Amino acid sequence: MQAKNKLFGAHALRKLFENKRFTIPFSVVAAFVFWLVIMISQNPDIERTFTDIPININLENTFVSENGMEIIGDLSSQKFSVTVDGPSYVVSALKSTDFYVYASAAAINEPGDYKLEVTGAKGTAVTGYEIVSVTPATVDVTVDYVETKDFTVKAVAEGATATEGLIAETAVVSGTESDTLTVKGPRTVINKIENAVAYAAVNTTLSASESFDAEIRLYDEAGEQIELTNLTLSFTSAKVTVPISKRVTVPVVADFSNLPSGFSKNSILYTVDHDTVTVIGTPATIDKITQITLSAIDITGISTSSHTFDVPAKLPDGVRLLDTIENFRVTIDTSGYAEKVFTLSDIRFENLGSGLSAKNDSVIRNIRICGPKAVINGLKDTALYAVADLADKAAGEHTVMVTVKSDTYHNIWQVGSYSTTVKITE
Repeated sequence: MQAKNKLFGAHALRKLFENKRFTIPFSVVAAFVFWLVIMISQNPDIERTFTDIPININLENTFVSENGMEIIGDLSSQKFSVTVDGPSYVVSALKSTDFYVYASAAAINEPGDYKLEVTGAKGTAVTGYEIVSVTPATVDVTVDYVETKDFTVKAVAEGATATEGLIAETAVVSGTESDTLTVKGPRTVINKIENAVAYAAVNTTLSASESFDAEIRLYDEAGEQIELTNLTLSFTSAKVTVPISKRVTVPVVADFSNLPSGFSKNSILYTVDHDTVTVIGTPATIDKITQITLSAIDITGISTSSHTFDVPAKLPDGVRLLDTIENFRVTIDTSGYAEKVFTLSDIRFENLGSGLSAKNDSVIRNIRICGPKAVINGLKDTALYAVADLADKAAGEHTVMVTVKSDTYHNIWQVGSYSTTVKITE
């Protein structure tokens, strides 16, 4: 019976190995087992180095984070190598993501430069190997408070000159929303910044205003350029515009307003403390300028006792005075004029609304009238009347300004302003 069973078992085993569904998987498993035995017996341990591994520095619950400091610079650009040792079948299956390198910031207790020891650690559940070394073994870090500060950018156009007869003026920053630069970075560096400059190497003779690409530069108090490393700038480039101008010296002319219809500006004799002035501006505008006219002087302010006025100049857009003159003093020659005081009862109305009537029950006293002596000496109040403009005035009592006129004389004017009370009814 035993012989029969043995014969049956041998036959079944032979049938099993003749079945390809069994033999193929069996061969693969057997080959792996044989390879594993050989690897373990022939090469039990190997070393392998993994490169390009970033470092991790955890600042949580450290002096650095609790005091608002930061690590200055980008440590992600620094890569480390890790060498491991272990059975070849383990080490050969490892990847660089199976471990990591780190440095502790626990020893940092003030801003400054530090050399921290770098340590390797296993990052996955894979075991059976040891970390032999990490290269480099240390990492240099700088720790500081990070601050933000604003600077006004100044334009520098090196070598910018103008053609003969023109002027290359001080360059200005352009091409940005603002000339205010915001800089963020280590406090020790921020405190060194004295000037922010938009720099352009022009080195050109210009005949018209022109803009150039410029780079932002920072300088310390000694004029040394500061490296932009570890600094964040709100903008790193701009444009520098070099204005090209022209200047000319022209006469200064006074102007007058509210003149009587028969009184010409040219008949007014006056002097100006600066009878000529030098102006500067764009060449196209300057070429059109033959004189500078002052702001108009209201003739109602001119009298024999009031004849000196300080007035500014009226300048075209893009033109300015080369000299710092805020006002020009105009002195009017009133030697040929006289003035007299009148009381007027003849009050007339204009622009009275439809369906309305107006009346004035009072006289206007102490009205000063100025003009040529020959006219004023013979002037009577009957030759004068006052006009009140009642435009947009509704029924009721109103105090309105009046203008003194004459149908006989057209070269006299009132001195000062006057008003009267008018009652309007429907």
